[in-house]
Amino acid sequence: MPATPETTSRQYAQPVVNAAEAPLIRAPEKIQSVYTVTTIAACLPMAAGWLYFGYHAILVSLLSVASCVAIEWGYFRVTHSPALLGRAHAYLTGVLLALTLPPFTPWYVVILAAAFAILVGKAVFGGVGHFLWQPALVGRFAVAVILPVLAQLTPAGSDQKQVTLTPTHWPVLSRDHLLLGDLDNVAQDRLVAYRGWRSRQASPGTEGFAMQHPAETLAPLSRGEEPAYSALAHPRQDLPNSKPAALTLLPPIGDLLFGARPGGIGETCAAMILVAGIYLVYRNYVKWQLPLAFLASAAVVAAVAPVQLAGPNQTVEWMWFPVFAEGLDVGFTYVCYQVLSGALLLSAFFLATEMTSSPVTTGGQVIFGVAGGWIAMGLQLYFETAIPAYLAVLAMNTLTPTIDAIWLPRVFGQKHFEWLRIPFRGKPTKE
Repeated sequence: MPATPETTSRQYAQPVVNAAEAPLIRAPEKIQSVYTVTTIAACLPMAAGWLYFGYHAILVSLLSVASCVAIEWGYFRVTHSPALLGRAHAYLTGVLLALTLPPFTPWYVVILAAAFAILVGKAVFGGVGHFLWQPALVGRFAVAVILPVLAQLTPAGSDQKQVTLTPTHWPVLSRDHLLLGDLDNVAQDRLVAYRGWRSRQASPGTEGFAMQHPAETLAPLSRGEEPAYSALAHPRQDLPNSKPAALTLLPPIGDLLFGARPGGIGETCAAMILVAGIYLVYRNYVKWQLPLAFLASAAVVAAVAPVQLAGPNQTVEWMWFPVFAEGLDVGFTYVCYQVLSGALLLSAFFLATEMTSSPVTTGGQVIFGVAGGWIAMGLQLYFETAIPAYLAVLAMNTLTPTIDAIWLPRVFGQKHFEWLRIPFRGKPTKE
């Protein structure tokens, strides 16, 4: 059959394409579900904090979440900003903020922190997807600066017969008063010869005891004019009246793993943080490179950074590479204590990995993690600050746009850092 203009046009006519059935990439999950699952995962370390800190921690957590949701809803009613319409991120912000707060935080401090987290940390930048710093850390940093006396507060209802909380001694419930115990009724004596949470009974008539924060126990190794220890684990026999070894005054490593130690509500239980963090990595909500780089960098700094020890005749001996000083077993234990004694794990898995305030590319996240872990451990070792890991994350959040500009996604077919060589190439010459 000879081709006619009609058959030719019918043969080469463009097919009608339905946009709804186009071969487009479909996101497997909505961003609301990502925030919801992350919030549920963050509730695991929060539950551990409730167990060891009692109903005070529960009230602080609920007030933090309610304040963040209410403040964001009120701001949306005034501004009608579409980036604040959803509530999932407000719930997540409230949970993360609660994880960073001490369990005895007063109610007005919680509300103030929530206001800074929502208004300053998120709303002024335009809402979800636009902010520069992790909103929960903005709130935590604000109250740490405005109300530095927070760490020196005495729990409400305590009398002079009970211990006054200081930056170094915080309350923990005993094993007979978990979950429903009252932190106001802490032990009268501070634990000096501490040998483990399980084997320690609260004083008669009390429901817990005040323990020294592990980070503060380790602080004299790198801070202070006069060293408080003569060794890491093995006291020196060649010195008369030698000072004690640092690791002998710390709780068992198991207490740090399972949360029986002072700290923020969600900072203490390393096991729950690891389980929740690994689950987020499994769901592809978090790239494993960032938390691994963060923790590995912090561990390397702790392993090589010098510590001060008491020498003969009241001298100070600075010891580099403490990981090798008294054997690898002692050095590895020391590094583990440094990593687990603060908020490094919580920062690595839940705070540094926030999608908006962290770099986009994998290489950028590695840079973010390495620098963040280095800053966090450096602050923890040599600077007197209550939130070293949080400050490190905020500092790296500030550098995130620069990291994204430097570590650009590689164009297909182009070599890495090809963009660096382009400005230096000469102009093409005409033949």
